[in-house]
Amino acid sequence: MNQPYYRHMEQAAAAISSAPVRNALIGVIALQRTLDDVTRSSVANVRNDKDLSPAGKTKKVRDVIGPRAWEVIKAKMLARRLAEHIEEKRAALKLPEIDKADAAGAILRNRVRDQLTGKTNQELRGLIPAMSPLFLTTILEAPELIGADAQTVDIARNAASELAHPGMTATLDAERDAVNLLVNATKAAAKTYGELGELPNDTALEGFLNERVADQRHIAAEVERIVRNEP
Repeated sequence: MNQPYYRHMEQAAAAISSAPVRNALIGVIALQRTLDDVTRSSVANVRNDKDLSPAGKTKKVRDVIGPRAWEVIKAKMLARRLAEHIEEKRAALKLPEIDKADAAGAILRNRVRDQLTGKTNQELRGLIPAMSPLFLTTILEAPELIGADAQTVDIARNAASELAHPGMTATLDAERDAVNLLVNATKAAAKTYGELGELPNDTALEGFLNERVADQRHIAAEVERIVRNEP
């Protein structure tokens, strides 16, 4: 990786409001720097050793990268859990429940349903930003009755969540973007690690990591503390 990449990533990390995501990205950047600057040099020395056979070089190279296996495992595990946590927080945003005993409300939703039936999903998605809670609730209650597809339902749910929890949708969207950046940076670091170790694919990389750190429970526990932002 070149210096402009690191500067860009460091600037991006500094702008992330979520401390767990920001710190995770800073950690991955540091790991990538170490792999590029220190580990790559050590690996090059091994590969230039004329006294070693090809198999001997591969073994020694993997001995060189082996001590950093736990760092790669932690980075991958942390990126995955932070991505999951965003979706957990999004799913936890409760919407107002429909009172099934409210006959008047049911009549209103039926009238709304009549207005929406026949519209294409593209038309529905165009109308959703200006819809009232009643219209959004009607879509979410029975999307199949108006022909709303999964994308339309997701947009309607986000709009309803924004009305019920102002500002949270934008916050979670920004956090999701930050986590996606973390996931991509982690993939890049893992790819570098695999290339240094002459591990030809993801399966070989995972096998090597699991062999080097067979018991990963302590890493998983630490990751969970970080994700929950616990001391």
